[in-house]
Amino acid sequence: MDQPSTLRAFGIERAAAWLIILAIVVFCLVYFSNFLQPIVIAGMIWYAVFELKRLFGKISIKGKRFPSWLLTILAFLIIFLIAIGIYEIIVLNLQLIIDKSPVYVSNFKSMIANLKTLEGFEVIQERILEAVSSFNIQPLLTGLLNSLTNIAGNIFIIIIYVAFLLVEEKFFTKKLSLWVKDPAQLKKVTAIIDQVAQATRKYISIKTQMSVLTGLLSYVILLVFDVDFPVWWAFLIFLLNYIPYIGSFFATLLPAVFAMFQFQSFWIFLWLFLAIQAVQLLVGNVLEPKIMGRTLNLSPLGVLLALTFWGVIWGVLGMILSVPITSVMVITCARFEQTRFIAIWLSETGDVEQ
Repeated sequence: MDQPSTLRAFGIERAAAWLIILAIVVFCLVYFSNFLQPIVIAGMIWYAVFELKRLFGKISIKGKRFPSWLLTILAFLIIFLIAIGIYEIIVLNLQLIIDKSPVYVSNFKSMIANLKTLEGFEVIQERILEAVSSFNIQPLLTGLLNSLTNIAGNIFIIIIYVAFLLVEEKFFTKKLSLWVKDPAQLKKVTAIIDQVAQATRKYISIKTQMSVLTGLLSYVILLVFDVDFPVWWAFLIFLLNYIPYIGSFFATLLPAVFAMFQFQSFWIFLWLFLAIQAVQLLVGNVLEPKIMGRTLNLSPLGVLLALTFWGVIWGVLGMILSVPITSVMVITCARFEQTRFIAIWLSETGDVEQ
């Protein structure tokens, strides 16, 4: 067999091997999702505790710093209390919305029924009223509430995972040095870990600041429009802001639709949507890019594909994690010749030189 044929056969085998690996990974992510998702949530909590410890570690009293064990307990308690507060906000507001949902549905029916009849609109009006009559939002909200209850039911196992991650953290460097004994290779692996940590830290920090700013400004707008449950909608806007592209749109659409049900007016929907969307555009398209720059170097198409993939695999949790996971893939794959092509295609410019 001549050399071109050999190279072609090798290329086909390599492509087939990558497809098999991808299929196995996707199968494991889907089949073991109930096992993996609590671990991922525990990892997110551990990372938050780690970052808080790092910040608290800079504080000193009379030249003395707090011991590591005290910083760990303090950071964990803060994260735990924040998680409980968020859970209570979500559950309380969802329950209130469930209780008042018949009122909002009735308001919407009245709004449709009181529209001025236009030529050709009668059939559309009847279909809308028929669809609204057959639609019951309570099971949807109740299902969401039950899902949150199931997550809370897993909180014990998540806390156990976090505890073990905190214990393992102390021995990570030692285990890494024992595993990678070649000094040059160890330096390369350490550089990858440091770069991933820095990129992730900057992304989460800036994204959280921008999401908080968007949520606060939207909260003021919701108060001005006198929309019910402004804290809930502001928190939802804050949370959905972590989902690229579609998150900000739905974060604007949902409170606007809700306000339309509440006030029985299409105009309130339009003005509230435009007001919150203006905040989203100002913060997301002007302020955030100036602060974040091109640190992540991610292709918009790559982010969109990652968003779709992880959304299908793990739902909302996957959507929130899609950008950090893609960033980690670019940084890691760029360091190895065999996977460099993945980093090039997922990057924004194709330039993955370190």
